[in-house]
Amino acid sequence: MTKTLTAGGLLAVLFVGDLAYADVPTAADMIACNEEAREAVRGRTTSPTAKDEARAEDARKGGRNTTERTDATGTITQSPDPQIEGMDARGAKDAAYRAGYRVCMRKKGF
Repeated sequence: MTKTLTAGGLLAVLFVGDLAYADVPTAADMIACNEEAREAVRGRTTSPTAKDEARAEDARKGGRNTTERTDATGTITQSPDPQIEGMDARGAKDAAYRAGYRVCMRKKGF
């Protein structure tokens, strides 16, 4: 009985550990999504949400009302929305760019 419970507990820990693991976008993912977002803006193939509009407006004003963190170049390095991490600083100010970037990251599984 004890061996069964121990084995069951171990399997549960391993299963939960797999569920808790989240992939992180690589530099290649970010570069590809920045390029795809630029193309989406040029082709006008994205539809920004109200959230995209609001966050782009905030970025244009210097990002004082957001929890997004940027590096020295302005590239988003930390955000409550994992689909915009790694977004180009200039693109962060454009709602359509933000939408295109998020769509790309979602297609990549992030």
